Amino acid sequence: MSKSKKITLIAIIAAAVVLTGVMVLLLLLPKGGDSDSSAATPDEAADISLSTDANGVHQAVIGKTGGSKNGYGTLMEYVPADIKTIHVENENGTLDITANTPEGEATVYTLVGFEDFEIRSGVPDQIANAAATLSFTRIAGEDNGGSEFGFDKPRSVAEIAFTDDTKEVITVGADAPQSKGTYIKFGDGKEIYVIDTDTANNFLLGVNDMISLTINDTADSTDNSGAQTINVTSNGASFILERYTGVKFSSTYYLTEPMTRFASESESSKIEGGIRGLYADTVKYVNPSDSQLSDAGLSQPHATLNADYPDTSVSLSASKPDADGNVNLMLSGRSIVYTIKAEKVPWVDTTYEKLCSEYVLYPKMTALTGFEVNGKAFRLSTRESHTTDDEGNESTSYVTTVFLGGEEIQIENFSGFCSDVGMIELADPNEGSTSGEATLTIKYTYEDGDSDDVAFYPDTDTLYTAVVNGKVMGHARKSDITRALEGLEKFN
Repeated sequence: MSKSKKITLIAIIAAAVVLTGVMVLLLLLPKGGDSDSSAATPDEAADISLSTDANGVHQAVIGKTGGSKNGYGTLMEYVPADIKTIHVENENGTLDITANTPEGEATVYTLVGFEDFEIRSGVPDQIANAAATLSFTRIAGEDNGGSEFGFDKPRSVAEIAFTDDTKEVITVGADAPQSKGTYIKFGDGKEIYVIDTDTANNFLLGVNDMISLTINDTADSTDNSGAQTINVTSNGASFILERYTGVKFSSTYYLTEPMTRFASESESSKIEGGIRGLYADTVKYVNPSDSQLSDAGLSQPHATLNADYPDTSVSLSASKPDADGNVNLMLSGRSIVYTIKAEKVPWVDTTYEKLCSEYVLYPKMTALTGFEVNGKAFRLSTRESHTTDDEGNESTSYVTTVFLGGEEIQIENFSGFCSDVGMIELADPNEGSTSGEATLTIKYTYEDGDSDDVAFYPDTDTLYTAVVNGKVMGHARKSDITRALEGLEKFN
C-alpha cells in the first residue's frame, strides 16, 4: 500500500471515530422538555414574572420579558405568620394544619382532627418556613407528561392559604440525580424547578411526623421521682417491686413476687429509669386499629409495667424487641404507638435472675447490735452525730464500737471481715440442697430487736446453698464462703 493511501485510510478511520463520538453525545443529550436541561447551577437569575390568577393562586411565568429561561430565583416571599392553613396530601395521607399568630406572639399551630395530641415542637414551623419563602436553584425544563421528573405520580401536593386570601400550590416530584435537589412544580405551570431537598422533604411529612415524641414527663420534684410499687410482666413472668423504707439495709427496692427478697440495685435502678421522662424515636401509629396493634405486637404485649408514684400512676405496654433492638410502646390513656430503643425501657426484657439482689443478705453495719458467725458473737454499738458547717450544710457521721466477749475489737480489723461476710454474692437464685450441717452460719441482730439468720450448705464442688430465715435464696460461690471463714479465724 502506498504512503498516500495509508494516510487516507488513517484519516477515514479517525473521522469515523469522531463521528461515532458525536452520535453518542447526541444520544445522551436531553430531549425536548422531558429532561433536565442543565444539571449545573446557573450563575444568572431566571426571568420570572410572579402573579396571582383569578382564584388567588400564585403563578409564575418564565421568560415573559425576554430574559433567561433558566437560572435561579424566588417563587414566594412571605413570612410564616402570613399563613392561615396548610393542606398536604402525600403517601402518608392527608395533613391539615391551621395557624394563628396573635399580634406580637408566636404562631400557634393546630393539627386538625388531632387536637388532643401534643404537636412536636418545631415541625409545623419547618413546613411553614419552607412554604412561605420558596427559592429555586435552576429550572430543569417543562413537564410534558413523562415520568422522568416524577410528576406522573407526584410524591406530594401542598396547598397553603395565606391571610391575604391567596394560595400557593406546590407539587413535589422526584429527587434530581446526584443529590442536586428535588423537582417541583408551582401553581398550575408546567415549568419544573429544582429546590433544596431538605426544603422539599417538609412537604412529605405526615400526621405521625407531627406528633410529639415525648411519651411522658419526668417527675416535677425529687419527692415524686421514686415509685412506691412497680408491677412488671415480661415474657409471661410477673414481678412486683416495692420501695424499701427501712434503715437496716441500703436497698432501694425489694421483691414481693415471685418471692420476698431484696432486689438488685443495678436492675431496679435501670427499670425505674425507664418509666418516666421517656422520649420516643418515632411515632408509628396514631389512633391505631386492632390490625395495627397486632402488627405492632401490642394486641398481646410482650411486656407490661404499672408503677405507682406519690403524684401519679404510669402504665406502659411494649412489644418484643426486634432484630435492631427497637420496641413498639404505648402509654395507657394515649392512642399512640411509639418506637423506642429497648435499652431505654429495660423492664421489657427483665428476668427474675436480673432482679434478685447481688448479695445473699447485706445489712448496714451501723444497724447491727449483734453479729454472730459460727457461734462467735460480736456485740456492736453505734453512735450517731450531726454537725453543721459555716454555710449551714448538715452532715451525719457514725462511730461504731465492736466487742468480742468483753474485749473491744479495733474497728479497722472488724469492718473488713464484716463486709466479707455481708457481701457474699448470690451466684444464682436457684434451688439447692440443704442436707447435712451448714458450713457457715450468721445471725444478724438489729437495734429494734429483730434478727435474720443466714446459713450456707455445701451443694456442689463450687456452690453453696444460701438460706435466709429458713428459705432457700439460691447459691453462693465456695470462694466467698472460704474467704469469710478465713476472716473468722483471725479472731480466734
